[in-house]
Amino acid sequence: MYTRIMEKNIYIVTGATGFVGGVLVKKMLYNNETVFAFARNKEKATLVLGTEFENPNLHLFYGDTRNLESLEKCFEMASSFIDNSKLICIHTAAIVELNGKKKQKQIMQDININGTKNCIDLCLKYNSRMVFVSSVHAIPELKKNAVMREVSEFCPKLVRGAYSKTKAITSGLVLDAVKENDLDAVLVHPSGISGPGDFGGSMLTQMVKDYMAKRIPAATKGGFNFVDIRDVVDGIIKAAVSPSAKSGECYLLTNRFYSVKSVLDMLYEITSVRKIKRTLPLWVAKIGLPFLTLGAKIKKRKPLYTSYALYAVGSNSNYSNEKAISELGYSARGLKETLKDTVEFLKENEML
Repeated sequence: MYTRIMEKNIYIVTGATGFVGGVLVKKMLYNNETVFAFARNKEKATLVLGTEFENPNLHLFYGDTRNLESLEKCFEMASSFIDNSKLICIHTAAIVELNGKKKQKQIMQDININGTKNCIDLCLKYNSRMVFVSSVHAIPELKKNAVMREVSEFCPKLVRGAYSKTKAITSGLVLDAVKENDLDAVLVHPSGISGPGDFGGSMLTQMVKDYMAKRIPAATKGGFNFVDIRDVVDGIIKAAVSPSAKSGECYLLTNRFYSVKSVLDMLYEITSVRKIKRTLPLWVAKIGLPFLTLGAKIKKRKPLYTSYALYAVGSNSNYSNEKAISELGYSARGLKETLKDTVEFLKENEML
């Protein structure tokens, strides 16, 4: 079933059917790498990985990162086919739950924290390098327009939102394992990920869908630091193999600030669907949130925005990616290219 690999890195990718994991796996297969992908179920793997599902360099394992036994089968098989090469685990598996529902938040906390603990334990057991995909939201927000850079300590009390707290906790767990158990690990912190390949519906992908469906009556004040998934994936791979990426280092994989209005203007330039002329203050959007949420629930679709999304677009997202550029050779493309390719992806997959 498997071909023994000689003198080449072997990659384990958790969360292989998520946005980051799916694009990452396809990029690695394109680079002729051997990937042991850990996913929740075959149905979604078939959808996300598409034609790569039958690639001979792809070895799929199904299970839950919270289940140490099922995850270890993937590690065990991957490590048994290595000769004079390095095992690298890229841990992308996580749930992003921003809608405030208590039950979903509890599941998110369980998966994000306990799944990461299991990955740390197995990386130590199988002498694997670990690249942990964290988030800029694990980093405490500074005052408006202050430049935010990599940090060496993480505290969940200093960040806002349940998802951010799980990322702060798990980033701290990884760094603790580096210091106390000699775990070979690097952390990457993407900002608002966007672009083609998003089957789940990130904040920006949902905005594109709503814009194309003419459900956006006006822009809101504020914006965020949006980065293309393809640039994030390239940054992750460089963090995995670059000699500059020493154990314990963190890298912000970010782009620059884009206002909500500028995003909608670019979508109009790309599609000519509808020119959004009005821009509302955030307080107006906050007042309308309960009614918006109720309407979306009745129509069984995602709301135009959530309370956390409003917080995000009103927060400081001035993140520096200078360290990733200088040490990894990281680069980030303009958002208009990302939006254009996102629209094409959604059309091709009949998701509009």
